[in-house]
Amino acid sequence: MTKATREIPAENADMARAGLPDGWRWVKLGALVSLAQHGFATGERDAGGVIQVRMNNVTTLGQFDWASLTRVPADPELVERYRLQAGDVLFNNTNSAELVGKTALFDGHDEPVVFSNHFTRVRANPEALNPRFLALWLQQQWQSGAFAAICNRWIGQSAIQRPKLLALEIPLPPLAEQKRIAEILKEQMAATEQLRRALAEQLETINKLPAALLREAFTGGL
Repeated sequence: MTKATREIPAENADMARAGLPDGWRWVKLGALVSLAQHGFATGERDAGGVIQVRMNNVTTLGQFDWASLTRVPADPELVERYRLQAGDVLFNNTNSAELVGKTALFDGHDEPVVFSNHFTRVRANPEALNPRFLALWLQQQWQSGAFAAICNRWIGQSAIQRPKLLALEIPLPPLAEQKRIAEILKEQMAATEQLRRALAEQLETINKLPAALLREAFTGGL
């Protein structure tokens, strides 16, 4: 077994042995990105400051949750250095072993957004790698347990160091195929999210039925 194959997570190694579709190839992530930058840590808060993305703002479904926001002092130099741009991929580099590696694509926001040191901002080279394709692939790797298998672990915390992240090998189709796959997955994931929300609403209604039945019973309604 070659060194390159040993570095590929088990699921990817199986794919490598089976072969990739015509035109696809294995490429180290570091060769496909123009930026891989950690965010910054701060304990300061400022109600009128800039939004800083924290671990709770990226869901396990690979989406941003803006319901609970942390605002930090809007130091111009920090904002300039860490402001997210549409197309940036946020990789959760530090979390529990189960959650480290969850990832989301930043599509933009109606005000400036920066990010904490628990994330690595990965910016794809647009001539080689579609950012949505990258985000979805990283999310798939997280769901498959690849990051739990390679993370550094401490008590209550795990981390994926930047060299390990950039050393990952991604199965890379031509750019046009990346875009096609990413768009199909975007539509399918959106449909899945709509179904999930509809089922959650139904479940909430169902969970309320016992209380409603009891109320009816003891107010003469049955």
